[in-house]
Amino acid sequence: MVFLIGSHKDSWQPIMTAKTNTHSYWLNWRAFLCSIWILVSVMLSALLVWKYERLRKPATNESGETQKETSATLYEDETWRPCLKGIHPAWLMSFRVVAFIALLVLLIFNSIVGGGNIFYYYTQ
Repeated sequence: MVFLIGSHKDSWQPIMTAKTNTHSYWLNWRAFLCSIWILVSVMLSALLVWKYERLRKPATNESGETQKETSATLYEDETWRPCLKGIHPAWLMSFRVVAFIALLVLLIFNSIVGGGNIFYYYTQ
């Protein structure tokens, strides 16, 4: 139970190497490049959401009547099914279980190496 009371000497500790409250830190090419990268990603994702996820006008049939169902209509059981019809839900569930176990093992290992104090920030 040593890992609950303190961290190991060799665990990773953050080191402040630069002052982030100065203009020279934010007005350099690295910060500019990162901001451009983030803005391009946001614009691309907004464009994709606008193109594929917006509400569409109801479809009309040959007599001119509007149909109640649109292409964005989502039924109750469709929220848990995968979008691709070729993926069986059992494979998706097994992938999620394997991912959960892998992340749980990493979390346990990280808490053993870094000590129980690594959870203090998130539980304040």
